Amino acid sequence: MDTNVLIKQRVEEYFVSGENNCAMTMLKILAEVFDEPLSPQVVEAAQVMPGAGGVGHLCGLVSGILMFIGVWGGRRGYHRSLLKPMSVKFTEEVQRQCGSIMCCDLKDNPRYSGCGDLAAQMLDFAIPLLRQEMARL
Repeated sequence: MDTNVLIKQRVEEYFVSGENNCAMTMLKILAEVFDEPLSPQVVEAAQVMPGAGGVGHLCGLVSGILMFIGVWGGRRGYHRSLLKPMSVKFTEEVQRQCGSIMCCDLKDNPRYSGCGDLAAQMLDFAIPLLRQEMARL
């Protein structure tokens, strides 16, 4: 299946129509795209990640992708010092493309028609960036 089609379908299934929050949605989609199994505990941990625990700070979409980087790297035995450049590069790209990494800034931004739209757009640039960074390791 085409990655863009998969992203749109899964954002709708997991987030828009489903019971998953932003972070859980990103984790599940990336796990599928990169064929990376997720333990139920990781998905459960993501339950409290949107808006840094619901206070509007770090966007749950961003935190879900960062959690995925940690899961992916941890499974391969990579130390956080090797994963940090990937997480920094991703976070800087979110800041550049979206103008902020803060939930309170992004969720009501008129540039996006809600968090579902933002999730799809963020995955559109995150997946190629992650592929590039993963190949570097």
